[in-house]
This record gives sequence, C-alpha cells and structure tokens, in this order.
Amino acid sequence: MPDVSDNDVLDEGLSRLAATGPEFRGGLSNHGPMAAEALVRLGRAEAVEHWLDGYLNRLEAAPRPSDQVTDATWRDALGQLKRVADWEAYLRAQLAEEPWRDVLARWWPRLLPGVAAAATHGIIRTSHAARSLAGAGEAGDAERRGELARALAYWAASYVELPGGARPAGTLDAAAAIRALPVLDEPEPGNLITVRLKNGLLRLPAMTGALAALRPPADDDTGPGLRDLAAEFTRVFLGYGRAQPIVFLHAVTAPVAAYSVLPLLPRQLARPTYDALWQVGASLYAVHAGGVTPESLPAASPPAPDDLADLAVATADEHAIKLTEACLRLHAETPEPVFLHAAARASDLLGG
Repeated sequence: MPDVSDNDVLDEGLSRLAATGPEFRGGLSNHGPMAAEALVRLGRAEAVEHWLDGYLNRLEAAPRPSDQVTDATWRDALGQLKRVADWEAYLRAQLAEEPWRDVLARWWPRLLPGVAAAATHGIIRTSHAARSLAGAGEAGDAERRGELARALAYWAASYVELPGGARPAGTLDAAAAIRALPVLDEPEPGNLITVRLKNGLLRLPAMTGALAALRPPADDDTGPGLRDLAAEFTRVFLGYGRAQPIVFLHAVTAPVAAYSVLPLLPRQLARPTYDALWQVGASLYAVHAGGVTPESLPAASPPAPDDLADLAVATADEHAIKLTEACLRLHAETPEPVFLHAAARASDLLGG
C-alpha cells in the first residue's frame, strides 16, 4: 500500500494531468494517470515527477463541454468521443453527490459491454482511478475523484461493442480455448487497435462459437478465474508479442486492472467482467496472431521484481511501466516465472 508521501506524489501528478485530454495525436490514449499510479504501485514514486515532465509535452488540452448529458440522454451519448467533456461534467456531478463506490457500481455494468473502448483503455484507466481512491481512504480525495470522472467519461465516450460476442459455456480451459480461436491470415495493416478489431472480427464468423467454447469459472471462483485468464494472456504476450507488443500486452493489462478492483464492486459484476475481458482478449489474439510464429517461453531465470521495476522506469515507456506493474501484481499472488519474463520482455521491446 502506498504511504502518505506516495499519495501526495500521485495527487500532485493527477493535478498536473487534470487539464489534459483523453487522447492525442489522432487517437492515442493519454496514459499519464495510469502510468503515474502504476509507478507508485511499483514503489517508484520518486520517478513520477520526472516521467511526467517528459510525457506532458505530448499531450493535448482537454476539450470543452458542448452539450449536457442527462439521466434521460446518456445512452445516446455513448461512443461519442466529441462529447467526452460532457460526460465528465455529468459524472463529476454524480461523484460530488454520492459515494464514489456507488457511482462506480452503477456505471461499471452499463459500460462493460463496451469494454473494447479505446483498445481497453477505458476500463484500465477507470480501474487505476478506482483503486487509487480506495488507497486514499473511504472519504476519497478531490484529485482522485476528478480522475475517476475523467476515466469513466473516456470509457463512455469511446464505448464500442465488438461483433461476435458469446458467453463462455464450454469445456475448454483458457489455453485450449485460445488455441481453438479462428485467426485472420495476417493482421490488418494500419488503423487504431479498436478499428482493426471491429473490421477483423467481421471476417471471422466462427468467433462466436469459439468464444462460447471456453469453460467458465465457478461462481465462487470468478475473481481468481480472471487472474488466471490474465496469466494465460501473459503467455500469449511472450509467444506473440515481439511482432506487436502494444496489441498483445493489452490482453494482460486490462484483465489485471479489472481484477484489482473486483473487491470494490458488487460481487455479481465479477462474471460479466470475466466474460467481457475474455471476449476482448480473444479478439486481440484472433485479429493479430495470424502469420506470427510463436516463440517458446524463456528458459533462463528471469530478473528479480525490484530489478524489473527499475528496468521499466528506465524505459520511460508508459506501456512497459503498466505491464510491469500488472505482472508484478500477478507474481505477488502466484510466483510463476512467466510474469517476470513478460515484464522483462516488455522493457526490452519498448525501451528503444
């Protein structure tokens, strides 16, 4: 758990980021709040200020509100990125009037069908924001409430449902279910990840049946099941990530981020969260794994966790930082070398 000084560092970082928009350079997600929180979780709070000094130069100013989102009109505003500031104002008002956990519990299931939003950055950013609020105590904190409003607003404004969904109801474990997925002959060139997913899945009509073939977790095991699903996609990252590391690491960081906040949500939301993140992780694989020869898992001993945290900081890469934090979180619960190898691989691939 971060100490008081670490909390101060995070709050200062969020304050510096508050005026920035959710995207920049034509659709790249603003990773500032997520990476800052991940650095604190890695025990590297001292690196946040310097990292932000460099990262803030890339970002664009936050857009201004244009119209009001209301209880009667919010469904019509889903998926309209141009209205992200309207969403923020709407959600900020709710967070000012209600406990933040109640607001999170209301919007999580509403937004979950659109978990692919911004290549999963909606749910990831929301999860980082929520767990930072939990770390600040029940009363919360103004900077962190503001970040939760921005995170939920980004999820809502970039909301997108993928074609071919199906609830897992089969007999295959995660490894076998991934191997049985249909894949494109080769990844689609260009475009943002979400666009490639939507276009690619339309060419994979067998995807619905393949998604249903996964054996679901038992009702009392959904949380660990989500952790185990993330572990399997960690192995996928090691096998396929050298070709497109940014794509495959999101199949890890999204379920780990969600797993970390399941204790903050009503218990009945665990299974829909599992199902949604299985669909998006499987879709990332199906659309991007074609034509890639998978590598074997590393045989050598991996670096130690503290060394991996230092490596991630040294890269200054937001994705390496976030994946390292996710993998070390999993490793702390299940000390398998695969998590350490994946963190090392991310720093190696993204640190150039």
